[in-house]
Amino acid sequence: MLAVGLALGARARLGLDLGDGTHAVELALRLARGDLPFRDEMNLQVLGAWPAVPFVWVWSHLVGLDGIVLASRIYFVALSIGVAALTWWAVRGFTGRVVAGFSAVTAVVPTAYNLQLVGYNTTPALLYLVGASSAAGAIARGSLGWAVLGGSAAALGAVSHPVTTPAAAAVLLVGLACARGRVRIGLVAGAAGAAAVVVGLAVAVWGIDHVRETLAFTSDYQGGGVDRLGRLRAWLAYLGGELAQPAVAFALVLAVVAAVALARRSRFAAPLLLAAVVLTAVQGLTRDAVTATYSIGSWLSPVLALVLCLVLLPAAVVTALRLRGMPARLLVIGLAPALVGAPTVAAFTASSPRWGAVGACLAPAVLAVTACALLGLVRLQSLNRHPDSPEPAPTPRRPFAAAMAGAVGVLVLGSLVAAHTATSFRDAPLARLDVAAPAGAYAGLLTSQRRADEVASAQAALRTCARPGSSVLAIGYPAAYLLGDVHVASPVTWLGDFGPSTSHVVRWLDTRGVTPDCVVHPTRWWGPEPAGGAAADPLRARVEAGYHPVGSTSELVVLRRNAG
Repeated sequence: MLAVGLALGARARLGLDLGDGTHAVELALRLARGDLPFRDEMNLQVLGAWPAVPFVWVWSHLVGLDGIVLASRIYFVALSIGVAALTWWAVRGFTGRVVAGFSAVTAVVPTAYNLQLVGYNTTPALLYLVGASSAAGAIARGSLGWAVLGGSAAALGAVSHPVTTPAAAAVLLVGLACARGRVRIGLVAGAAGAAAVVVGLAVAVWGIDHVRETLAFTSDYQGGGVDRLGRLRAWLAYLGGELAQPAVAFALVLAVVAAVALARRSRFAAPLLLAAVVLTAVQGLTRDAVTATYSIGSWLSPVLALVLCLVLLPAAVVTALRLRGMPARLLVIGLAPALVGAPTVAAFTASSPRWGAVGACLAPAVLAVTACALLGLVRLQSLNRHPDSPEPAPTPRRPFAAAMAGAVGVLVLGSLVAAHTATSFRDAPLARLDVAAPAGAYAGLLTSQRRADEVASAQAALRTCARPGSSVLAIGYPAAYLLGDVHVASPVTWLGDFGPSTSHVVRWLDTRGVTPDCVVHPTRWWGPEPAGGAAADPLRARVEAGYHPVGSTSELVVLRRNAG
């Protein structure tokens, strides 16, 4: 775990993203400064930022804005390793210490967009991992405490990214089906307790009216034309296309043959499975793409993790059927949230399938499938007659089985770390990330010369209007809030081209009596005035009437409030 943590910590310096990777930090910073979900930030994505708030509060008070992005990335790595350690503790009793360690740390490597930040995609992934492993640990031990932890983690995962609620329900329902007695009581009590706390916050702190307003605003700007089934079909088509690649298709065939060999306790099972993993890893790590707007060096880590799960799944199923007991329970508890959560996220996300947004629900499946596959290689190949024995007696085949299982585990983990490193979201290829980012929030990062120049010029442009403490309204350029020590004067940190629904934004500004000192928007943002004037885009009408440009770059325009 320490070695992986150090590798991921080094990876944290690579890349500078002005979109999602900046937005996640800004949401945590906004909450750390005292703003509230729904009242101040009318975006459900803010709910995933809460685990980072204490750290960001401390950093912003001790250091300020300097280096906050890199610090947040390293904090996420530390948090992930902590979750892996907790997961290891939960499942080590029935998988063995080594298998549990490999599986737990493997599960925390894949992150949506390859972003190492606490946010609405990563928080539920970690919480569902805690929920599934704790539920399994509770069942194995008959422990009320582990059950309460599992139930509360699943419920908080749903709150952190409401779209993933089916995954939370799957963890709880399958856990309840596998559990007995007080473990069932603990799962229900944990989930109910966490839900009660959230309801209490909604009523007493956030305000039910503000929650309703946020939901109405979200519905208005998303509109009724979102094709959920179309997005799901696009994800399935992308996944199917990658699985149909000759190397991957052959790897899947090898995986099935390996599972048959494993069922017969043949020593050929491990070499066959290792070959399947090698083919998959090579294919994924060489599957690069370059377009006009982005470049990727390989499959992103969640995509590789999903395909590797499919490759390991036949061996994992054989292990569950042969060993039964806790390995079988772990497999079904881990697979359930991925089976229902991944398609749901795919249907709701607006991002391309290649970015791996479904990683929000994959961690429990990665844990369970990896653990069961490795466990099968060790135990089933080390036994001659009694596969149900939890501690098989040493045989001449035991060292070979352990060595091959280790090779598979190392390759799976290593390929995921490599995929996680190969692509920095929305930045240049890895070889061109060799320039230090400018001083400020992005200090300490390595990026491309083009991105470094873009950030430096954007910081200079913002200074033509904003001073420390100035209020800023950013439209279509969320990174504005980290370009200087400014305050958010918007109900949505990432405010898009929302047309008539910006009436909610105008009403928020009027209710609070807020008039931003500066407005930032992309250079090529607004075209000709829309038909309908102020009714078509109330926020645009207000900005055009009350602000004038004072600075610009090739990417953005900065406007200052008119005098008087």
